Amino acid sequence: MPLQLPLELPWLKNTQLVDVEPALSPYLLEAQSLTAKLKETCDKFSVTVLANEFRSAPDALRTELSEQVWCREVTLNCNGKAAVFGQSWLNEDACTVGMDAIGETPLGELLFTDSNWQRGTLEFLRLSTVDYPALIELIAPTTGVAPERLFARRSWFKNGKAKILVCEVFISESFYD
Repeated sequence: MPLQLPLELPWLKNTQLVDVEPALSPYLLEAQSLTAKLKETCDKFSVTVLANEFRSAPDALRTELSEQVWCREVTLNCNGKAAVFGQSWLNEDACTVGMDAIGETPLGELLFTDSNWQRGTLEFLRLSTVDYPALIELIAPTTGVAPERLFARRSWFKNGKAKILVCEVFISESFYD
């Protein structure tokens, strides 16, 4: 793909959120596993891996992670349709504990079942789809019609020196009805 999310921008705390669609709110604000939340509401849940590779770290992550990082991009799918675009950035220590080689296993399943991983604060951002045509391709590959703005959230997970930044963009039109 690769999709460059605006990691350098100031993201919002949940107390700063406004105009969140009612259908999206329970997912966006879910403090536990988004994977588990999606599985509760989907008849069929799946993960599609879009990228799983070493990359140069975005400038905003170089201090926290390093120059070279592992990037994993996926869609979390409900009933055959992409619901969430996920982008995770892993430092070398996270790779050495095997988090870079999980295939189609949802990352959330692993992070939330291992108590050594501690989640940081959720932060939020509203993205304009005009700035991210790759997201439109995921949302509506045939029609090109997508919501004008999409919500994203991110949080850090840490396990000793291992660090992962998980970013999730809510791309299903059902979140914005």
